[in-house]
Amino acid sequence: MLCSAGAYAGFDEAAPTSRDGGKPEVVRRLKEDKGLRSVVMIGDGVTDMQAKPPADAFIGYGGVVVRKPVQEGADMFVTSFHDLRRHLES
Repeated sequence: MLCSAGAYAGFDEAAPTSRDGGKPEVVRRLKEDKGLRSVVMIGDGVTDMQAKPPADAFIGYGGVVVRKPVQEGADMFVTSFHDLRRHLES
C-alpha cells in the first residue's frame, strides 16, 4: 500500500519477491517443493518476466499500464481477464 509520503507501508523487504531475481527463486522453490511440472507466471513488470525460466511461460498483463518490454517479451500479452480467457479458449 502506498502511503501519503510516497513510501510503501507493509512492504516486506526480506521477501524474495521484493528483490531483483527473487521471483525465479520462488517459482523454482514452488516447482521443487510442490512437485509442480508446469508453472505459468502472469505479471506486468520486467521483474515478473524474470521468472521465466524456471516458469514455463510468461503472460504479460497490461490492463493498468502497457510496458513495452513486457509486451514484447511475453509469450502472450493481455489487457483484461476477458483477453486471457479468449486466448486460452482458442
